[in-house]
Amino acid sequence: MVKPATILKTMPVLAVLAGLGATFALAGPIEDRQAGMKQVGKAMGAFAGIAKGEAPYDAAVVKTNADAMLAGMKQAFANFTPGSEKGPPETYAKPEIWSDPEGVKAAEDTALKAVEAMAATTDEAGFKTALAGLGEGCKGCHTKYRRPKD
Repeated sequence: MVKPATILKTMPVLAVLAGLGATFALAGPIEDRQAGMKQVGKAMGAFAGIAKGEAPYDAAVVKTNADAMLAGMKQAFANFTPGSEKGPPETYAKPEIWSDPEGVKAAEDTALKAVEAMAATTDEAGFKTALAGLGEGCKGCHTKYRRPKD
């Protein structure tokens, strides 16, 4: 038989675990795609620092950030699931992302290839060329499938 004192000692731990479970259960496709895009934004910040001359070109830094960006994009792209058109939380995805699967797939492929090109750079000139392609790749989704933040 379990003693009442033991039950009272374990209740706070159970409450914390239950709260964590509720937190994880509340995360959904919108939060997951936003988390992926935050990862993309962080990597883009590292690229911007190099492009502006605030940081030197370093192929290893570029590769690490490109890999993080690729993972973030894949996470975001995988979470545009049916039923995630509206929040909460607020989503900035336009309805066209759910009604134009061929266009979305083409835009995703272009963006992913641009990140792969960035990861493969070996010098600053190649980096600058890849960065322009990456900007266009990101624009391909954002222009057509993302509404501006209010």
